[in-house]
Amino acid sequence: MKIFNKNFFIGAGAGILFTIILIAAGSYLIYWWFSSRDMSEVSKALESGLEAPPFPSEILADYGWTMKALDGKEFNMAETKGKVVFLNFWATWCAPCVVEMPSIQRLYDKTKNDQVIFVCVTEEESPKVSRFIKEKGFTFPIYTMSGKPPGVFKTRGIPATFILSPEGKVAFGHVGSAKWDDEKSIEFIKGLSK
Repeated sequence: MKIFNKNFFIGAGAGILFTIILIAAGSYLIYWWFSSRDMSEVSKALESGLEAPPFPSEILADYGWTMKALDGKEFNMAETKGKVVFLNFWATWCAPCVVEMPSIQRLYDKTKNDQVIFVCVTEEESPKVSRFIKEKGFTFPIYTMSGKPPGVFKTRGIPATFILSPEGKVAFGHVGSAKWDDEKSIEFIKGLSK
């Protein structure tokens, strides 16, 4: 009696096919559940659990790259030298990115008069990003990447945020969502500009 006969392979194939169908159906149900929810309520609930990031760091920044504003104008990172820079890498499809964006807006509103430059960068296409920003009502500066950022800003995930000091150092780097309008964050950023 052969164990690995024709019936064995038919049964194994059916089992593998059934497993693949179950995984695909489960993935679709999870996607459907999340997409059918009011994401603004989910985002608000998640945002309430964010904490302020820990500070500081002393890595040198790299200003040798350019990006484009949503209106198509080129922006050279070198223009930010000598200023405090809030540099954030994000995407519209990234739930943790979207969750922290309201706190970035509040931080922008609280620090824009303190000579803090905001550079929020995505790899996505301008039309998609413009629609997203308009829909959400964000007013902080958004840019799209022209090529890859320098190695000092490469991370394993997004959102990724770097705060650059006027002296050209990465005073702080953080991967993941954070509550950026927390008093500790505001004090740290304003302290860099003094």
